[in-house]
Amino acid sequence: MKRGTVRWKEGSHYVGANDLGLEVPFQGPPREGERRVAPSPKDLVLLGLGGCTAVDVVEILHKMRQPLGALIVDLEAEESAEHPKVFTRVRLVYRLEGHGLDPERAVRAVTLSQQKYCGVSAMIGRTAAIHYAVEVNGQRVHEGTAGEAVPTADGGV
Repeated sequence: MKRGTVRWKEGSHYVGANDLGLEVPFQGPPREGERRVAPSPKDLVLLGLGGCTAVDVVEILHKMRQPLGALIVDLEAEESAEHPKVFTRVRLVYRLEGHGLDPERAVRAVTLSQQKYCGVSAMIGRTAAIHYAVEVNGQRVHEGTAGEAVPTADGGV
C-alpha cells in the first residue's frame, strides 16, 4: 500500500512526503504578494507521468542492451473547462539519444511503457487521450496513442 503525508507550511506552500520521508514541495495558487516558487499539484501529476514512463523506457532499453546516452520527455496537457478540471489531452515527446541506439527498439520500449507498464499513464488515460511521439537522435521515428480515454461529463476525451 502506498502512503504519503501532505503538510501545509504557510500561504500557498505545502510539502508532501512519501512513506520514506522523502519530501516534494508544491504550491497552490499564489496568494497576493507571493510568486510561484514550486510546482502545482497538477504539475506534479504531469511530471509523475513523465517520470513513470521515463523510468520504464530507461529500464526496458537497459534490458535490451541498448546504448542510451540521453532521454528527455517533454509533456503538454490540456484541461477541461469545467470543475473538476481534469486533463483531457496529453502529449508526450520522447527524445532519445545514443550512438547505435536502434530506433525500432526505442519505439518498442516507449510502446511497452505506454501500453503495459506505466501505471500513471493508465490512470491519466481514464480521463485524457494520451498521444506520444518518439525521436531518436533528432529524427521523428514514431507517433502513437496510449490506451482508450473515457469521455468526461463536458464532452472532453
